[in-house]
Amino acid sequence: MPKAQETILEIDLKALERNFNFLKSKIKPKTKFLAVVKAFAYGSDAVVIAQKLQDLGVDYFAVAYTNEGVELRDNGIIKPILVLHPLPISFKEIIARCLEPNLYNAKTLREFKECAKAENQSNYPVHIKFNTGLNRLGFWESDVDFIAENLNDSSFLKVKSVFSHLAASEDLNERGFSLDQIESFNKSAQELSDKLGYSPMKHMLNTS
Repeated sequence: MPKAQETILEIDLKALERNFNFLKSKIKPKTKFLAVVKAFAYGSDAVVIAQKLQDLGVDYFAVAYTNEGVELRDNGIIKPILVLHPLPISFKEIIARCLEPNLYNAKTLREFKECAKAENQSNYPVHIKFNTGLNRLGFWESDVDFIAENLNDSSFLKVKSVFSHLAASEDLNERGFSLDQIESFNKSAQELSDKLGYSPMKHMLNTS
């Protein structure tokens, strides 16, 4: 039988740098750059990729789960890290490692607020996700009052950003749907900002 060949993945950090600089050139100077490095940076190497992007001046990272954020912290990543799918069992570790959770429903909001209170936190940075059509995770437009009431009744949490996720921006036949998502997001984000009395960052993208 032929001898099995080892599979090798080569990561070209110079190409990564070119891609980063190209994307930076397409956004306004004051617009922040968030790099999503979940799932081993989509099958490459999250630590190496994040270290390079941090050196290049990326503003934020996002990961799927708490353990991914912890790995980045353990390897010298000091930039803010958004955890997209935080689980209540990891809330204390999130705070201990200065990670920033995405709060996407009533349960996560209530439980993380209680954890922040128990850990004597003040204005701990959190992110609020609205579901505008992708239908994975997120609050609805009708939840704005609930979110504001739960955030305004204490000083434990502060919203760092409000965001959503486009579902079909790559399909021009779905342009109307994408525009409806954007309209819904802008409406929810503005209403929440008005009720909070300050304006968090806003972001809404997908890979396309």
